[in-house]
Amino acid sequence: MYNKKFIFLISASFLFLVNCSYTSFQTAISENQTIKDWFLSTKYGVVEASITWPSDNDSYPSLLIIQSSDENNQKNTKELLSLIGYPIIAMSISLPGIGNSTGPHDFGGKKSVESIKKAIHYLSEINNNGNKSIFIYANGFGANAAIIATRKVSDVKLLILENGLFEPRKVIKKSPQNLKIRLKDFLSDKNYKANFRSSLYEIEKNEIPIIIIRNIRGKDYELEQHNEIIKFLKLKNKKYKILDISEKNKSLFFQKLIIKKRIVPIIEKYFKKINSGKILNG
Repeated sequence: MYNKKFIFLISASFLFLVNCSYTSFQTAISENQTIKDWFLSTKYGVVEASITWPSDNDSYPSLLIIQSSDENNQKNTKELLSLIGYPIIAMSISLPGIGNSTGPHDFGGKKSVESIKKAIHYLSEINNNGNKSIFIYANGFGANAAIIATRKVSDVKLLILENGLFEPRKVIKKSPQNLKIRLKDFLSDKNYKANFRSSLYEIEKNEIPIIIIRNIRGKDYELEQHNEIIKFLKLKNKKYKILDISEKNKSLFFQKLIIKKRIVPIIEKYFKKINSGKILNG
């Protein structure tokens, strides 16, 4: 495990490169760890992607972090870097319209779905002869796209969804003003129905166990959307667990890194349950 000073220096250097002219690069930060930053190509444009992995050529599970919000884009880069030194392949992508990914934002629509599929395919390819266990963490509208993108994908073992948003028309009334303006433009587009579908009505097609992280002190519209997905999961008799947390909404500066603290333990617990023959149940 690397010390905190080393991680800080690497993080600062990486963030500097990411926020400059933005060119793709790959570098070995030590003989044990490699970082790569590049663009995945899709039929809709390019997707900003970053990945870090142990350099010993051993087989490791993968964690895909889906960035679906501009305000969290830099924070999620730090989340990725916090996993340096862990026995895991950690990858992060920015959905359309976020960071340097080709826009516009489609709020978990078909372009986002395609972006996630590309990332899953990439992780499966680099682990062609090894551990193909992929775990996905998504929040906001990224959760909607993640459910649709992972249908009939055997390599994805678990979806971890936090404060998922699945129905733009229901969210718009209670959302913050900046989000409300963008959603209004998106919903008024004549191609809206062709570009977006709610995963709630397709959840029966997805067989992957889901962990729902709910902030009981979150925004009203987030809690309402949480209740909606639980209703559909129960209706379709799907495998899921609920993890309740209690956190005040804070500015980006005060937000703590949560992937290492909250998501890694979930993955570790998953492997323990698999080894003991237990599965998730509603």
